[in-house]
Amino acid sequence: MKKLIDPKVKAMSVEQKHALLKTEIALINKKFKKNMVSFGWNKEMNRIPFKSKELNRITGGGVPCGRFSVIWGSKGSSKTTNCYDLVANAQKMGKTCLWIDFERSFDPIWAESQGVVVEELVVAPAFENAEQAMDMIITLTKSKAIDLIIIDSIQGLSPVGEQETKKGVEKSLADDTMALLARKLSQFFRVSAGTVAESDCTVVLIGQTRMDLGGFITLEKLSGGNALEHWSSLTIHVRRGKAADAPTASEEVEEEDEDGNVKKKKKIKPIGFDMVARIDKSKVGPDEGKECHVKFLFGKGIEGDDQG
Repeated sequence: MKKLIDPKVKAMSVEQKHALLKTEIALINKKFKKNMVSFGWNKEMNRIPFKSKELNRITGGGVPCGRFSVIWGSKGSSKTTNCYDLVANAQKMGKTCLWIDFERSFDPIWAESQGVVVEELVVAPAFENAEQAMDMIITLTKSKAIDLIIIDSIQGLSPVGEQETKKGVEKSLADDTMALLARKLSQFFRVSAGTVAESDCTVVLIGQTRMDLGGFITLEKLSGGNALEHWSSLTIHVRRGKAADAPTASEEVEEEDEDGNVKKKKKIKPIGFDMVARIDKSKVGPDEGKECHVKFLFGKGIEGDDQG
């Protein structure tokens, strides 16, 4: 039997429907005491830029505010240095920054050389488990007291369930904790996404490479579960490029020939490496799949607008 349509509803014009909808939206917002629903979307997408103009080009201007972003790659590929650059630029913009140092590897001297004002950076290296850090992030974003959070690293997060049983008994390393971090991250993203967006806080997670040995070729993969890939608005993979593309410099060296004569020769040596950055995923622009090459100079860092 066909359901009869109310003739009054059927006869409503577009203008009448809009007026009715506006009334209902006003009632919903009044009920929850905040703007839960509105027509259109007029919130501007702010970003924190990188030091490298090439990275800014392929990302659309840097990492998005009010969202989660991931920078991942193998060791020595400049993940941390890129994040120091983000902190330095955020501080120049008058933003407050927090560095959650699960790897206990924060280097204040290198950070300062990259432009970070270390005295104004909040560093948290003392969390015993992942839940403590996650709870603090939710608290700080609710208060809108923090603008940029760097988590170093995803793989350094250790949930309570990995360390002890529900009764508080210390677990053995022989106990299976498969997918525990992935489940905890999934819960964290669901709970914190709203407050991160409302506070316009930028959360950047540093990720380590996991080698996938299945199939015919070895592939680099980002571990952390599907939720990590889903909730990340911008995912950047960084790696070292070919040795032939590395920045070089010439130096004079003295060499003896067979007759014992000393001659000066010019020798070319690498003074850095070629950093290759690729956009694995982007919800904040049509940049997915884009790639760029940036010079990383030993002792100096990533080449910026002020370097040669």
